[in-house]
Amino acid sequence: MVCSLSSRYHSFTKLLKRLIRETRSCRYLRLLDKHCSIRSSYQDASRSTGAYFEGNDSGANLSMRGQDGDQIDRELFQFSKTKKSKLITEASIDQLEPNKCYCPKKQVVSFIWAICRRIVPSPLLGEPSNWRILRRNISKFIQLRKFEKFSLKECIHELKISKFPLLSNKHHADLHGGCSELGISDIARHAILDCWMFWFFSSLVSPLVKANFYVTESEHEKQEVLYYRKSTWKKLMREAECMKDERYHLLNHASAREILGKRQFGFSRARLRPKQIGFRMLTNLKAPSRMPLNPPPSRNHSIQQLQTKALYDHRATYQSFQSVNSVLHDLHVVLKDVSKAFDSVNQDKLLSVMKDVIFDDEYTVEKFTQVFSKKIRKEEINLILKEHITRNVVHFDNKFYLQLVGIPQGSVLSSLLCSFYYGHMERNVVFPFLEKANGDFLGKYDTFGASASRPNHTNEIVVCGAKYLLLRFIDDFLFISTSKKQASMFFSRLERGIRDYNCWMNDEKFGLNFDIDGQGCRSNRLHVGKDGTSFLRWSGVLVNCSTLEIQADYTRYLNTHLSSTLTVSCRGKVGCQLKAKLRRYLQPKCHPLFYDSNINSPGVVRLNIYQAFLLCAMKFICYISKLSILPRFSPKFCINAIDGSLRYMNRLIKRKVYSFDVDNAFRPKYDVKKKDVIWLGLHAYSRVLQKKQSRHKKLLCLFRSRLKPYGRLENMSPELKYAVDDARSSVLWSIKY
Repeated sequence: MVCSLSSRYHSFTKLLKRLIRETRSCRYLRLLDKHCSIRSSYQDASRSTGAYFEGNDSGANLSMRGQDGDQIDRELFQFSKTKKSKLITEASIDQLEPNKCYCPKKQVVSFIWAICRRIVPSPLLGEPSNWRILRRNISKFIQLRKFEKFSLKECIHELKISKFPLLSNKHHADLHGGCSELGISDIARHAILDCWMFWFFSSLVSPLVKANFYVTESEHEKQEVLYYRKSTWKKLMREAECMKDERYHLLNHASAREILGKRQFGFSRARLRPKQIGFRMLTNLKAPSRMPLNPPPSRNHSIQQLQTKALYDHRATYQSFQSVNSVLHDLHVVLKDVSKAFDSVNQDKLLSVMKDVIFDDEYTVEKFTQVFSKKIRKEEINLILKEHITRNVVHFDNKFYLQLVGIPQGSVLSSLLCSFYYGHMERNVVFPFLEKANGDFLGKYDTFGASASRPNHTNEIVVCGAKYLLLRFIDDFLFISTSKKQASMFFSRLERGIRDYNCWMNDEKFGLNFDIDGQGCRSNRLHVGKDGTSFLRWSGVLVNCSTLEIQADYTRYLNTHLSSTLTVSCRGKVGCQLKAKLRRYLQPKCHPLFYDSNINSPGVVRLNIYQAFLLCAMKFICYISKLSILPRFSPKFCINAIDGSLRYMNRLIKRKVYSFDVDNAFRPKYDVKKKDVIWLGLHAYSRVLQKKQSRHKKLLCLFRSRLKPYGRLENMSPELKYAVDDARSSVLWSIKY
């Protein structure tokens, strides 16, 4: 036994020394050019003179974990530090299309496998049958999405020890004249294979990726990550570096040290995230700043004491629609989106707005991590805000930049500040204009919702009389009026922009359900279903142009495979995770806005329930298909997990509808019975499984048996028939899953 281990150890040592020699002599660049050639589309894009940047957020990484759950390589994919550039306005540059410049994942896998075949001795890769399996596991590693982990179990999935000559007892016995007693136990052989595969992925495959590719997520690929050749990425950044913009000013070392030395905030780090056209600047304000002496806390940590309760859903939208849905008829709808809402904020104007908002002399700051509170004076709050808004220092490519225009999106206060800013614009510009245009001001600003002066709302609602309704979800305007002339004047006013607030509308994001000057219905946010119903897309919902009924907007899933939106885990209690995921997929679609019969007709209420189940069923199919290395769940387990999620949906809708704090005059109304919710869920899953029945025959049979006691579809109520009509869910049936 000792002899066998010793001889295998020496064999491995010789092979590893050979691997090191081959590593030094390998022509990596030639192989990279062969397998990941620079695409012709980049050659076209490289003729552009610059790129377009906006916004910010935090980065992401992919990591590989061991089978025991401990992280074995903390940052296998740590995104490279990007090159900083001064920015330029969108109109003055030729925009790049970085979504055409990345390397397909198949090419990345091909390159990595070519390197492995070139430098790794064949005995360490096993026999040819193992090569295909190993390459497939490398492909799974490259296919990882944002936030997903790669376990050791996945590294060795389906690899056969008997196909590795060095680990085969039969092969070793042949080398030693048939002495079978020299063999080692299966446990020892598996341990050696685990160590080798761990080293192979963590010290060879991952460094190859990090050395040759810039790995990042993008806005148009959901959770998928993109692989850019380092040389390609540098060219893109170099073209960006030649641009100038009034929003950022490059600081020399002395100026940066002076500013950072006088403030309690540190600096934020920035990188670039590709969009379909151009880039978005992402800054991380959460990470602490590394300073030579006396490092300050992170920017977000410093200003958390100023953050008030903010709402980022459609609570105020729900209240407003509930109040006026039955009042407005013959509707004319206008949708407008502010261009670069955060990046175009006038800092001095914002500070003057906030001085009006902070009117008390003293505030109590509460911390919930401990029983502790303290007083903070108005002057101190204004000072912190001024420093946060006007002295935002960004660190990029080892340079420091001072932001002169706009506010950082990575801040915990950004959405709240942006909402106050545009709320002030509404109160001082938009409503006076509407009052003048209407001839008679018919109501107060906060008749039915939150006024722009209230600090606990990020989505502002203002309703004027019974003639028109104006809503704004941070920077996304929705105007509904019974007067076509009034709606046209509102559209024209926003189209001209509001110079005092440096506010200009995004010409690529607008929507109308009526024609202006005989030009037809101009809109790029209009969606028409197969049943002929017209909707306008606004802040994640579809607004019926004729009835103001509300449905969830699923059009954002159309341009990509649904699996790209998921994060799948093969570690831990996978069955419990699946049950939790099914419930989590339903939670965002349980808002009372979709199920209140004061807003939607009984048929649309049931349609919203049915569509939520359809999407959840599609995600279920994608999720279990990604758990390929695990034993398949039994059909009985799956149907029990799904049944639990259906009942959870029924409970959650009721709880949210009846616990909603609204005016007593407008109580929510929800009249869908539990058996109808369960039937809608079972029908949705059976319809989705029907399209994948070759893989889920037994599960589909169980669903059909569960549906039998409810009777035939022809005998169902008109509302349920309306809900399950495929023409009304044409968007969902167009989603790839």
